[in-house]
Amino acid sequence: MPTYGNILFTQGENGTFTTARRAALGFTDGRNEAWLRDLLAGHPDLLPIEEVDPSFAPLVPLCTELSTEAGPVDAVFISPSGRLTLVECKLWRNPEARRKVIAQILDYARAVSQWSYADLQRRVAAATGLKGNAPFEAARKLKPDLDEAAFIDATARALREGRFLLLIAGDGIREGITGMAELITRNAALGFSFGLVEVALYEFGDQGLAIQPRVVAKTETIERTFIHVRSSDSDSLRDITDESGAESGESIAVTDERIWWEPLTRISFDDPEQAPPVYRPRNHVRVPLPHTSLWLTAYRSMGEGICGVFLAGKKSELPGILDSLNEEREQILSELPGGTQERLQGDPERPGFACYAQLGDFTNDDECRAWLEQQLNHFVNALRPRLKAIAN
Repeated sequence: MPTYGNILFTQGENGTFTTARRAALGFTDGRNEAWLRDLLAGHPDLLPIEEVDPSFAPLVPLCTELSTEAGPVDAVFISPSGRLTLVECKLWRNPEARRKVIAQILDYARAVSQWSYADLQRRVAAATGLKGNAPFEAARKLKPDLDEAAFIDATARALREGRFLLLIAGDGIREGITGMAELITRNAALGFSFGLVEVALYEFGDQGLAIQPRVVAKTETIERTFIHVRSSDSDSLRDITDESGAESGESIAVTDERIWWEPLTRISFDDPEQAPPVYRPRNHVRVPLPHTSLWLTAYRSMGEGICGVFLAGKKSELPGILDSLNEEREQILSELPGGTQERLQGDPERPGFACYAQLGDFTNDDECRAWLEQQLNHFVNALRPRLKAIAN
């Protein structure tokens, strides 16, 4: 992770130097989240949009505090090509705040993806007090020859397909950014791009303030698959891909399994940076880990009458990581739940980590899910810090 020193400023014929020192972006001198929001809305060129995703450039400010079903978005921009950029400003205080703002901006994107162009126009009008086609008029200021009908069509299509740029801007986001970007990627169900922007402030004493935003993380665009559905009374796009990559025509059995696992996809771990489990057909969930080639699997086998949790990963990566973990094997086993067994990964010399239970040991499904949740939490507490150290 790169670090940055102070800025040295020189002026005049004598070459007098002034050192600008890094200043905290916080609740001092009125520089709070609202200050940052208004700064970015008033100066969109501060956002390094070309570095994150140039297809959303140039940025045209639409409004601040755009009302959505999931709450107000701090700042919203649009491009002449009809693509929206949603910006959430946050001053970090703890890991839980990071998790919450990610969930927040994802909820905004999901809400806006349900809008028509008329919905967007109405919401922008409510936020700004401007009448008429405010999004188009804003974009036309930057591109005077913009065609209104083409702009509306392009914007409506981007809304339906969820093609947004989501930006989180703030201070102190340099720590844990890998996990944050991973959390965004694993929980994505829209066709958006995502970026984390650290806003660095430098004070020049009485001479003013220098502001330098930097992109510290970004994801690749996450694609969705659509089919065009026409009927006698409707014309719409239908999303046929869910977050796990399964098509919407999945069998009733898989649908039932998804319902069974759904409560486990909402659990909270002791570790505030740990992302929740993600359902995977058939009949299991995965928990992402700091090392992108590894994950925890919780599963239920009706045929064998057992359920369990085990460490899994890519065959090319898992052996070497197990070698590292097994150097602390006794200590790790002491931190895992009682009954954790050695699960052989196809190699008697390289035991893994797993625990199992008989389905008959539980009186109902809730008991089974509670046991799996407890085991997953133990495994995360024991393995996540060690895998994070290995990944770094």
